Amino acid sequence: LNGDEVINIIDVVYLINLVFNDVARLADATNATLLVSDYSLALSSNGYIGGIQMTLSHGEGFEIELTEKSLISDYLTTDNTTTLVLVEPLDNIIFTTSSSYEIVDMMIVNSQKEVEVNLSSEFSLGHSYPNPFNPSTTISLTVPMTTNVSVKVYNLMGQVVDVLSSGVLEPNIYSFTWNASDMSSG
Repeated sequence: LNGDEVINIIDVVYLINLVFNDVARLADATNATLLVSDYSLALSSNGYIGGIQMTLSHGEGFEIELTEKSLISDYLTTDNTTTLVLVEPLDNIIFTTSSSYEIVDMMIVNSQKEVEVNLSSEFSLGHSYPNPFNPSTTISLTVPMTTNVSVKVYNLMGQVVDVLSSGVLEPNIYSFTWNASDMSSG
């Protein structure tokens, strides 16, 4: 459908956009981060994700539960390989599993093309966007295990000016928005 002579998730997203005549999208994502853990996969992006196509390799008895918070969520398992497709995922958690897995192949797309994907299995703090901002900015945090986490905003003098999160967080990719409208500029 998109003219590249290959049938994949980009064609599905293109078709969905044709059916819904959806031209007024939010900003397309240019990159995404996948949090890979033994028994789940989470996704964070800097904009709209139209679809995910992925092939997993795993052992016998593998069970997978895809998010139901998407327009389409389906998979096919043959022997020790599972291929999954999600269209317009709305949840950070893409799937949970009964055992470990390995990502063999993946394609994550916005409304028109494949986006850059970073894989993570460790704590990481993303860049704030937009930057510069007025009055709010968003930052992502990748948490690979259940742990106590504190996300604070400091001024240049080292003083805490806001606490975005404090407490126990489950493995996931979190997005925090900080509104600085009550702060002096700079």
